[in-house]
Amino acid sequence: MVKIAVKSTKLPIEIGEHTFHVDVTEEGKDRFFKIIEGYAAKTTKSIEKFQKGTIKAETSDKQCQKALEEVLDELLGAEAFKKLFALTPDHNLISEYYVEICGAISEEFNNRGYQSLENLQNRFDAYLKG
Repeated sequence: MVKIAVKSTKLPIEIGEHTFHVDVTEEGKDRFFKIIEGYAAKTTKSIEKFQKGTIKAETSDKQCQKALEEVLDELLGAEAFKKLFALTPDHNLISEYYVEICGAISEEFNNRGYQSLENLQNRFDAYLKG
């Protein structure tokens, strides 16, 4: 008899005493990239406005901080930013968490082979060859 272990569709991410779970299905991958692209667009827009002199540095900082709060809540669930801020009350350090979180999620997607249909075919061929 062949026994195949059930694989989880959630990636646990532990930060301090908090454990968050991220959907790592194919749909989760699409959602993940949409969320991080939205965050990048918001922060880039705010920084460009500051560089052009249309907003003050403080305004740009506040907009970027708000975008960070929103992206973490979207990625990790409601109140995620609040929980992280209680552990580490510094937006710069929390943005480092964000980078690490994105790296871990991206690596998980790569490990699961979600890059392309060709990758799936290669994995299947390797399996058949033994």
